Amino acid sequence: MASFLTVALALGVSGCSSSDEAAAPDGRAGEIRGADLWKDGLQLTGIVTIAEGAVVDIEPGAKITCAEGAALYVSGTLRAKAAANHARISCAEWMGVVVNPKGALDLEGLELENGSAGLTLLEQSAPSRFAEGAILNALHPIQTAKGTKLDVANIKITTPKKVPDRQVSISEIYGTMTATRVDYDAASNEGISVKETGDLTISDSTLHGTNAFDLISAYKAAHLKVSYTMLTGAHCGLHIEPAESFEIDHVTSDANIFGITIYGSGNGPNTVTDSNFTGTSAWLDFQGDNGPVTFDGVYTNGREVMLGGPVPTITNTAKTPNGDAKPR
Repeated sequence: MASFLTVALALGVSGCSSSDEAAAPDGRAGEIRGADLWKDGLQLTGIVTIAEGAVVDIEPGAKITCAEGAALYVSGTLRAKAAANHARISCAEWMGVVVNPKGALDLEGLELENGSAGLTLLEQSAPSRFAEGAILNALHPIQTAKGTKLDVANIKITTPKKVPDRQVSISEIYGTMTATRVDYDAASNEGISVKETGDLTISDSTLHGTNAFDLISAYKAAHLKVSYTMLTGAHCGLHIEPAESFEIDHVTSDANIFGITIYGSGNGPNTVTDSNFTGTSAWLDFQGDNGPVTFDGVYTNGREVMLGGPVPTITNTAKTPNGDAKPR
């Protein structure tokens, strides 16, 4: 993650400092310094930077393409109001959208396709929003740096079926992300991973894969909250190693090798309520040093591995699956 952000930041700065490049009326390259409207048929012909203070609007229904190696850096504001008639940026091979310090996104109904990264928020970028859209076939669908804030709602995410050697497809959250109504197809890849300082709240969502790795994971995360969400087709539906606190409520983790793995947790609160966990190897793999962890009203099927401590408190075990442990 750090190396990717370093490269993105370096390219973004070089894009800002370069002089404007010649481009056709239906093309964009170099720095955009004022207000601009992007219409159907426009092409990004190189590295494009929306300068600080500039505002670019994408017209509903616009289909935008780009030359190989193009990238879009946002130091100003990128907007779209296209929920009823989606706009799309689709390129054979490009970087994606990178939000620089002070930059912001306010996007409804925009689809981003084939970017090596869909959305990337660098440190000191402004709070951003992405709704009613899609990030398609992205190696790194969402990347957020420490201190950033991103809200996403009603979006579809897909990842490559085949990933280049020595690369990993994953979304990494070092900032704060609130997500609702996300359909995330991880294929055989990782899903969303909350890293050091990261805080993820996700609800009413479906994350699924085909022999995927971990659909939602936490590694030294500050906080993780998952509710009314389905997790299927992976090694682990949920993997925590560790999180300072976590709240799992009305979640179904099914058709995974492990329903939930907890390899460390902080002082909490650490709660799992009204959920369903099954696993072909174990519904629970509990290891490492943990704070107090409670399971209440949880349906389980499969064995449990208890190697960590202190042992969780398990109460009111459900005899049948919780029918409302799914997106509302």
